[in-house]
Formats: sequence, C-alpha cells, structure tokens
Amino acid sequence: MAKYKDTIDLYDDEGKLLKSNVTLDKISPLTNKGALELIDLTKRTAAVNLAGIEAALKTGKMGGKSNQILGRSLDCSVVKDADAIAAKIKGMLQVTDGDDTKITKVAGGKMLLVEVPSARIKAAATYDTTTTSIAAATTYALLEQYKIGMFDGAYVKGAVWGNLPADHGHAGRQRRLDPVHPAEQRRSRVRSP
Repeated sequence: MAKYKDTIDLYDDEGKLLKSNVTLDKISPLTNKGALELIDLTKRTAAVNLAGIEAALKTGKMGGKSNQILGRSLDCSVVKDADAIAAKIKGMLQVTDGDDTKITKVAGGKMLLVEVPSARIKAAATYDTTTTSIAAATTYALLEQYKIGMFDGAYVKGAVWGNLPADHGHAGRQRRLDPVHPAEQRRSRVRSP
C-alpha cells in the first residue's frame, strides 16, 4: 500500500513520458536507490578550478575582485601538471585503496571534478566535509608538487581557498569559526555543485 496518495508523471530530458501516476514515495531518496545515489554523488563532488588557482598565484589576485597582493607571484604550471596534482589529491583523499574516490579532468585540465570517498561523508560531522577536504588536499598537493616553502604556503592556501573560511562582514574583523557564507563560497576556487 502506498504511503502517499499524490502521484506525478515522469518524463525524460526530451519531454517523453516515461511513466504515469507514480506515487511520491517511489521517487523519495528514502526508498528510491537511484535518487539516493544522485544525492550521495552531489554531496561527494566539488570542482577545483586549476586555471583559476594558477592565475591567482601568478597575479596575487585572490578572494574577490578588490583583493590583490601586489608584488607577489608564483609561477606554477598548475594546468600543465594537472595529472600529477590530481594523483596527489587522490592519494590524500582516499581512505582505502580502490574506494570510490574519483577525479576527472575537465576542459583539458583547467578544472578537476573530484568525488571524495563515501567513507568521508559517512564519518562527517558537518556539511562542508567535501569542499574542506578537497581544498586542503589541493593546497598540500601544490605545496608538494612545486616544493613551496613555509613562507609561501599561506599564499598557496589563499589561491585555493579564497577568503574561506573567513567572514569580513562585521566592521572588517575576520572571524574564522563561523559557517561559510554563500558570498565567500563564490570567491573560493573549490566549489560544490
């Protein structure tokens, strides 16, 4: 017996009717394996803008339009080295060999689509596990790839994270413990869908 009486019709991307009078409980992620897999994939996936990171390192522009560190420049071929960086990121994110960690190069290596392993999401206590773990792994991968010393490490972190996780909204004071606000997430080089 159906739990809900309301029904819907399901269509494909071209508008062709797939099935009529489907009860709502049949499409719920609580009972529909396909819907649950889609939600899981969304929670585990974020894009890393390697071209944006490379540009930020070269120009010192990071964290928004008005933010630039004049006189700072690191010449790192991040897009060219996308395969090596992706391998390092995967090695840091993987929980066990052969788990469901996946990294896909997009646009010729200008971006990486990263799926963290399900084990990280299951053990997560907060909503930002995906972006935080990917941003941290990307930062460390760049530090290792280009043998960047401690004095430039924060600069690399800024190129990857943007203003995250800071909030400049209260009289210019920076707070580091608040949740990420949407405006700050837009300035980061790691984004969830």
